[in-house]
Amino acid sequence: MVCTLATPAWAADNAMQQPSATEAATAQLDFDIPALPLDEALGRYAAQSRRSTLFRSATVQGRISSAVRGRHSPESALRLLLEGTGLVAERPEEGPAEAFVLKEATAPAPPPVLGNAPAADEDDDGYDARLQARVWAALCANPRTAPGSYRSLLRFEVDAAGSILRPRLLGSSGDGGRDAALLDTLRGVRMDQPPPAAMPQPLTMIVLPRTRRDAPYCNAAR
Repeated sequence: MVCTLATPAWAADNAMQQPSATEAATAQLDFDIPALPLDEALGRYAAQSRRSTLFRSATVQGRISSAVRGRHSPESALRLLLEGTGLVAERPEEGPAEAFVLKEATAPAPPPVLGNAPAADEDDDGYDARLQARVWAALCANPRTAPGSYRSLLRFEVDAAGSILRPRLLGSSGDGGRDAALLDTLRGVRMDQPPPAAMPQPLTMIVLPRTRRDAPYCNAAR
């Protein structure tokens, strides 16, 4: 499911030249993703669309993506990728505008909530979005881990107290000090509620670097 510190200096200088979230969502990009195990396909999609994602490993396990080739908007490409998987993508209410979370296509969409969040066992998919937003905020708050210049694949679980458990990196971000900081940052994340009892774990989060033409990740968080 699928749900990315220091802002690069060029971002502030060229803020007026950055694409809006709407423009980024409709921009046509070249995709070349064959039918693959869904977790691998999502990794390729993230790399080619420059969108981060959070997904439950058990949710994508055993599912095969549809092939996506040619020029598509990121939204259209993701819909094509998920065809036949039984999953759909939703944007979280919080966090980076370009992130998304995956859920079962038959699951009802959680109602919009203002103020107090609904009980976790009543809002399974909403918990994913809130968790992604909390992790994102923690990464952005630490200059060493703020997304923008590195790529990382994070895997973790959430215990009954709402704390992140057993965080690990599936490959280095390219900097040993940053790798250690990523793990320390994840260990410090706390949710206000425990995860839904039936939530498959572990969860995987892809963090991708930005290019000069992209808006900065952390400034895009809502």
